[in-house]
Amino acid sequence: MSKSVIFLFVKLMIFWVVTVNLVSASTLRGDICKDSSNPDACRKTIERLKKEKEVDPNNTIRKIINFGLQRSLILKANMTDWARHGNLWANELAAIKGCLDAVDVTVDDLRKTLKEVDELESAQKAQDMQEFMFHSNNIKTWLQNAINALQSCEDDDFAMPGLEGVVKQDALKRVADLMIATQLAIWTIEFPSRGSKR
Repeated sequence: MSKSVIFLFVKLMIFWVVTVNLVSASTLRGDICKDSSNPDACRKTIERLKKEKEVDPNNTIRKIINFGLQRSLILKANMTDWARHGNLWANELAAIKGCLDAVDVTVDDLRKTLKEVDELESAQKAQDMQEFMFHSNNIKTWLQNAINALQSCEDDDFAMPGLEGVVKQDALKRVADLMIATQLAIWTIEFPSRGSKR
């Protein structure tokens, strides 16, 4: 078989796997939306993804990453404002500053991911499977790194003893939403690998 026939077959398999995974996303929804600041909106978003008739994984992941990037920048602006102008206790200020570092890492990783999605699409058009897999793995790496950074904000920065109140609650709700967006992006890019295990 020629390379173009093999690549066309792989593209059709990826399309089929993406469609199957969108339709069977109920397990993702059950795991992912419970920590959202707006679980209903989270569920509706996932339902909308499942109902798309023509699935374009690259476009879907771009939308999700842009959403996460927008939310990251808003959270960064809010936290910066809290740190500068808020009447915070010393441990709250320390938690905000530590979490700001994590949000900076997340912003950087999401921007890198968007560039990788463009490269992934170019590899698809050129029918270069080696490049496609390389960029797909890079996307997963950057997104996982973003999740790890946000997890450190939850588990380290805001886990200090005696740190309770509105600042912590507000920050953690927003961090949870960013983690959900990032997990959705990983879910989108992992369609082919999940399908290959079935």
